[in-house]
Amino acid sequence: MNVKSIMECERKNIDKLKKYQLSNQFKKVGWIIFGIAFVALFLTTKDTNLKLIAKYSILIGLLIVSISKEKIEDELVKNLRMHSFTFAFIFAVFIAITNPLFSYLANFVFTEKQEPFSGIGDWMILWLLLSIQVFYFEYLKKMHK
Repeated sequence: MNVKSIMECERKNIDKLKKYQLSNQFKKVGWIIFGIAFVALFLTTKDTNLKLIAKYSILIGLLIVSISKEKIEDELVKNLRMHSFTFAFIFAVFIAITNPLFSYLANFVFTEKQEPFSGIGDWMILWLLLSIQVFYFEYLKKMHK
């Protein structure tokens, strides 16, 4: 295999990934799911199953918004999307690493009973990734208009 055939193979793989984006109409659906689930999360006080459904519906709504195309999908939008994914990943990893340390230190300083060193859950990490990516992408789009 020469370099040219490897590059063509990689280009085909990248083109396949582009097909996984949803059309622009799904962005509205994602925001509606996110909004309803966000309100439901705060209105439910006792039903833990409903809270769990609301939490994961928030993730689904943000994921739909995240992978939906823009009305005009050009190189600038693709670049901004890539920057927002990169920023979200770095920020979420930083939070995932530092949060247990700060929680442990705050627990050590402010409480008498010492609790074990614990991290953050899967929902929190996914929520951080998706929410930071979506909102930072929207911020970058507004800054470049």
